[in-house]
Amino acid sequence: MPKGNILIGQSGGPTAVINASLAGLLSEISLTGFAGQTFGLPMGLEGLLNQREPIELSHLSQLQLIQLSHTGGAVLGSSRVKPGEPELDQALAWLKRYDVRYFAFMGGNGSLQTPLELERLARAEGYELYCVGVPKTIDNDLVGTDHAPGYGSAARWLAMATQDSGLDLYTMRGFDHFKVLETMGRHTGWLAAATSLARHSANTTPHLILVPEIIFDPEAFLAQVEQIFRREGCVLVVAAEGVRNAEGKFLASLNQELGRDALGKSLLSIGEGVSGYLCQLVKTRLGLKVRYDKPGTLQRGTACVSPVDQVEAWELGKTAARYLLQGQSGIMPALHRLSTEPYRCEIVPMVLNEVVGREKTLPPEFLHAGGLNEEAFRHYATPLIGPALAEPWSSRR
Repeated sequence: MPKGNILIGQSGGPTAVINASLAGLLSEISLTGFAGQTFGLPMGLEGLLNQREPIELSHLSQLQLIQLSHTGGAVLGSSRVKPGEPELDQALAWLKRYDVRYFAFMGGNGSLQTPLELERLARAEGYELYCVGVPKTIDNDLVGTDHAPGYGSAARWLAMATQDSGLDLYTMRGFDHFKVLETMGRHTGWLAAATSLARHSANTTPHLILVPEIIFDPEAFLAQVEQIFRREGCVLVVAAEGVRNAEGKFLASLNQELGRDALGKSLLSIGEGVSGYLCQLVKTRLGLKVRYDKPGTLQRGTACVSPVDQVEAWELGKTAARYLLQGQSGIMPALHRLSTEPYRCEIVPMVLNEVVGREKTLPPEFLHAGGLNEEAFRHYATPLIGPALAEPWSSRR
C-alpha cells in the first residue's frame, strides 16, 4: 500500500445520517493507526475545482465523532457538479498536490461516478489512487443495496408528518376538504410510499398515494377523491413531485414553466408543483376547498432520525474505510438483507460500475393496478424507521 493521505468528500443533498457515515469513516481510520493525514473535501467536487484548502480531520476525538454523527446537514459542504474531462484533470492535480492516495466519496447514483472517473484517470497517468463510494440518499434509488442510508430517517419523518397532517385535516374537515402532501421523488416513489407507514387502519390517512411509477389518470383520480370525500368528509393525498401523466409530462409542468438546475434537470420543487396542479384540478372539477403542504428539504432533517439508519450509516462508513486501507477500489459497501423478521442486514461490497447511472424504482411487487401495494411495501420498510409510530386515539372508531 502506498504512503499518502486520505480525502473524504460529500456530494448531493444531505441526509439525516450522512455525517454518521463520515464519523464512522474517521473512527475506523483512527483505530487502524493510519500514518498519513485525513482530509475533508470542502464543498464536494466544487471544492476540488476551485482549489479550496482541505479540512484537517485527523485529530478528532471519539466524543467529537459521536457529536458529528448526530449533526444535520453535510458538515464538509456539498455541491451538484457534473465534471467533464477538463474538470477531472483539474481534480486529479489537486489530489496529487496533497498526496491523496485514498479517496472516499459519499453520494447517490450520480455522485458516485466521480470516484470511478478519478480512479480511471489516475490509473491512466500511473498515479496510484484507491477510490470507494459511500452510499447515501433519502430517495432510496441506489441500485445494489437493500436501502440507502438516509432513507429510513426520511421515511420516519414523512410517516410522522403524514399522521399529524391527517389528524389536523380530520379536525378541520368542516373547513378544509382536500389536502396534498408533496414529497421528493423525481422518478421513484420510495418517499411517497413511506407515508403509508402512518396508516393504522383501512380508512386512515393517507387516503391516496401517487408515485411516479404509476401513470396519473385524472378521471380515475377525481372519482376516487369524490368517493373518499363522501365517506370521510375530507381527503389527504400524498404525491411524489415527479408524478407524470399518460403523455409522460410532469404534472408539475402543466400549470407552470419549469426551470432547470445545473445538471439540466427540471426544477420540480419550485413553485406550486404537483401539489398546485392537483389542488386546482380538484377545486375546479369537484368544488372542494383545497390546500397543500410542501415540506421540501425538511425531509432531509434530523427531527426524526431512525436509530436503525443511524447505526447502519456509521457501520457503512467504517466498512468503506476498511476497504480503502485494504487496497480495494471501485466499490462501495452495500446493505444486503438477510431477514425481515427479525430484521438483519449484512454489509457486502458492491461494484460501482453496476451502481452509477442507474435508478432503483419501486419493484413490481410493491405495486398493483390500483397503485401502491401497501402490505408488501410496509413489510419491507417498517424495520427501517425504528420504533413503530404510536397509534393515535380516535373518537371515530
